[in-house]
Amino acid sequence: MSENVLYYPKPAPVYPGMYNPIQRKEELLHKLNKKGIRIFKPPVNIIELPDHYRIEMTAPGFKREDFYIKTNGCSLSIEAAKRQSGKTKDERYRFRSFHYDYIKRDIELPDNVDPDFGTAEYKNGVLNIYLYKNSYQAENRPGQIIVY
Repeated sequence: MSENVLYYPKPAPVYPGMYNPIQRKEELLHKLNKKGIRIFKPPVNIIELPDHYRIEMTAPGFKREDFYIKTNGCSLSIEAAKRQSGKTKDERYRFRSFHYDYIKRDIELPDNVDPDFGTAEYKNGVLNIYLYKNSYQAENRPGQIIVY
């Protein structure tokens, strides 16, 4: 019986306690929303430069129009929803390593960032967001960054 425990999708009772199978990396990076759509949380790099911060996020297969970036004080929320393409029903994948329909990432920003004058660009599958530094703390008001 202990041989089959590794293939259980949920924790299986094993003496003296509960056995939790190790999740794959892909299962840790996404979750399902209420409608059953996978929400992927892509990795992010935050780079501090002398006068601004650059935030890099990988998002392959999207278009610049798919992104919605909003700010509220020192928090940044990035969302992207891929529009359905005209794929045929005859497509069968033998191996599918990436498939992102919806991504969402929330980032807490440093206190000295100015979210009102941020810019963003999407190029070659990487989203770059540029936020400039300032000497005062950001106010808690909503804003939006347009992707070029």
